[in-house]
Amino acid sequence: MLHYKAKDYFQSDAMVAIKRICDYRDEKIHNHDFVEIVYIMEGTGRHCIDGEEFSVKAGDLLFINHGCTHAFYVDDKLVAYNLMIRVEYFTKNMLKDDNLFYMLALTSFEKIQHELNDKTPLVFFDYSERDDIVNLFKNIEAELAKNELAKSLILDSYINIILCKVFRKIFVKNDNKEHLIPQEILDYIAEHSNEKISLSDLSQKCFYNPAYFSRLFKKAFNMSFTDYIMDIRLKHCCELLKNSDYTIDRIITECGFSDRNTFYERFKNKYGCTPSEYRGMDVKE
Repeated sequence: MLHYKAKDYFQSDAMVAIKRICDYRDEKIHNHDFVEIVYIMEGTGRHCIDGEEFSVKAGDLLFINHGCTHAFYVDDKLVAYNLMIRVEYFTKNMLKDDNLFYMLALTSFEKIQHELNDKTPLVFFDYSERDDIVNLFKNIEAELAKNELAKSLILDSYINIILCKVFRKIFVKNDNKEHLIPQEILDYIAEHSNEKISLSDLSQKCFYNPAYFSRLFKKAFNMSFTDYIMDIRLKHCCELLKNSDYTIDRIITECGFSDRNTFYERFKNKYGCTPSEYRGMDVKE
């Protein structure tokens, strides 16, 4: 079995390392002396951790403790971020009265490890949460490439946010969106957001009355079903504005807007500028 050591992956005495993997392939069984956080952005696969297999897909995040034996098998091409953190980072940097571990009433990394023995290492971030998660990993990647003042402090802040989100999923019972709206419905909406999606048809998939399903959706996401779809469409618009040379009219059509005036109104309300102005900005992804 392979054993990966921090000294081979971390620069000098750095506490954190990160890599973005675009050509993920099967990885043989191994362990490592550092903590690993793997966030799946695209594709599907299977992750075997200490003999237990977990199916993974876009939006999934795996917390892999140091010493865990694991392997990765790709079903469809995977794109992922792999954040590696030395164990010392937790024991030296994170144990403060006002941070995550105090809030969780955990006073050492060993206690976290003990808790994880009975918890799944897999957490899921739905479509509405993914932009925030991806941006945190991108920010860490960008900060590690710099050598500027307060670098470690900024990295601590980003990592703390990720860990808070991860442990919130692991330790705190979440009874809103993941449980109220079936994940297959959210996946369907994300994949077909540029098409006409009927609340009535979707409610039937959940065996709910349309009016009840509408209230359930509002409770889960703090927005109406229509606003949720519009939000997905607008995010897709932003991606096309920055990453394609499509005309504005084509983008409007590609993203499923049938009314040009409605599109412009919603876009300006959300982003404070027109699509053309947004395209010309140096917008941080």
